[in-house]
Amino acid sequence: METGRELHEVLAGEPRQEGHGLRAEVEVTAMSSTEAVNPWGDRPDRKPVRLAAPLLRVVGSRGSRRVVVGQIRLRTAGDSPPRVTLAVRAAWSEDSGWHQGAAVPPEADGELTAALAHPAHAVAGDEHSTAATMAKAFAESSRDEVLRLRELRYELESRMADHLAGRAEQPLRPLLAAAVELSTAVGRARDQAGQAARQGLWVWLWDGAAYRRLREGAGSGSEAEPSWAGPLRAGVRHCEAMEAELAQEADRLQSLLGSMSTFAVAQGAEAQERFTLAVGAAAAVIGLPALVLALYGANEYLPLDSFDRAWRVLLPIGGTALAAVTAVIAWMPGSSGARPYLVAAGVVAALVCVLLVAGALVPA
Repeated sequence: METGRELHEVLAGEPRQEGHGLRAEVEVTAMSSTEAVNPWGDRPDRKPVRLAAPLLRVVGSRGSRRVVVGQIRLRTAGDSPPRVTLAVRAAWSEDSGWHQGAAVPPEADGELTAALAHPAHAVAGDEHSTAATMAKAFAESSRDEVLRLRELRYELESRMADHLAGRAEQPLRPLLAAAVELSTAVGRARDQAGQAARQGLWVWLWDGAAYRRLREGAGSGSEAEPSWAGPLRAGVRHCEAMEAELAQEADRLQSLLGSMSTFAVAQGAEAQERFTLAVGAAAAVIGLPALVLALYGANEYLPLDSFDRAWRVLLPIGGTALAAVTAVIAWMPGSSGARPYLVAAGVVAALVCVLLVAGALVPA
């Protein structure tokens, strides 16, 4: 998947803020697993300036949202417009339940490009300053997206609570699948943030001294340090904070998955118990009337062609069956409320009606 490069206004805010942002060539492409280690393959020369920040975006409206993970690659050289490449490592779609797609569909390219407008930053200076400021801004924007990713977890927890409380009729399996998919997305994004922090946004590709200062924590504020080192260091800190926040999200999602799995096991055991008690209730409704008829007989009252004969036969049968099924329902889990008892009374009434019709049709 690859789109042609077009000039777009990036880091200008929405609506556009005067004095912020700049025009850059933007493209969306797919990223292979090998590019995650070194976005540019073999070590390039020192020009043009290249940096890469983690890409995390939650785009789209509710019901059709997408979580996109990858890298934002920057290339600046002289007076040419900066080049911004959105390298997508993986994408998840909310359509028909959260699932990972093979790639970002073409209609999502515009949403990703529009997301580059935030946060608004004043970008000025040579290609080094421009690249460092843009990398810091994009790292900050990806860190901000963790909040939107957290909202997805909150929604999942809310749906889970509705399921537990019986406020929503929905199966448990799609909730478990959504939790697994979001956990995978969080893990992918965490990998990208951690890799960017360890690589110093890949500044080592063209400035080994700057990378060593980042690793050693030295040179901050010194006169020998270039002016663009401050934004670069801030970008690395955003990546480190993003990795820590995503680690917390991963722990919470794993905890939620554990809770949901435990509940699924308990729900299965409860369903088995309900089935066993339902079979017992059905056996009681059928077996007890048969026992009453076998013990006392009904030949003297057949056919049931009068009210006096009918109530003498059917009252003991109906009363015994109703008492048995009521006792079973009282022990059945999840049978609170009047509805289960009304259903049981209806079943017993139907049984009595069947016996009444059958008894009335018996030849004299």
